[in-house]
Amino acid sequence: MVTPKLFEKYPDAAALARARQASLEKQIMSTGFFRQKSTALIGMATTLVAEYGGEVPADMEKLTKLPGVGRKTANVVLGHALGVPGLPVDRHVLRVSNRIGIAEGDDPVKVEAQLTARLPNEMWTLASDVQILHGRRICRPKPLCDKCLVVNDCSYYRSLNEPRRVRTPRH
Repeated sequence: MVTPKLFEKYPDAAALARARQASLEKQIMSTGFFRQKSTALIGMATTLVAEYGGEVPADMEKLTKLPGVGRKTANVVLGHALGVPGLPVDRHVLRVSNRIGIAEGDDPVKVEAQLTARLPNEMWTLASDVQILHGRRICRPKPLCDKCLVVNDCSYYRSLNEPRRVRTPRH
């Protein structure tokens, strides 16, 4: 909702680098953390202009050095804006990949490494998008397993339906 108006007012990095913080804050207020985000956006745009001629680099290391850009954001930019394989790992990807059994752990960087090792890089962005949507719609914190299309291959579902062992106390 915010992005179209933001790009209309600031069509390139140079325009965003010249933004007044108070004006930018008002424009992005609805996103939350607007003060930190406006500082990061202006800093990122200023760096893009100064170091990259206003162009967004198609490189993870360079992207994550920009103010306010972490690994997840860099992967989104790579995969969706620049056409370079990227696999953003958010809470949905963490939950879905762990439940299905295609990754293990709660560290986004480690899960990203596991998933990228198992998938061809041309599938990375789509794999992330699919897991995000699946995590929002079906594999929620309280999952809707009865509506899930991958239930037959899901480690989590199998664990729910395994017979429970009853422990008998030793005397």
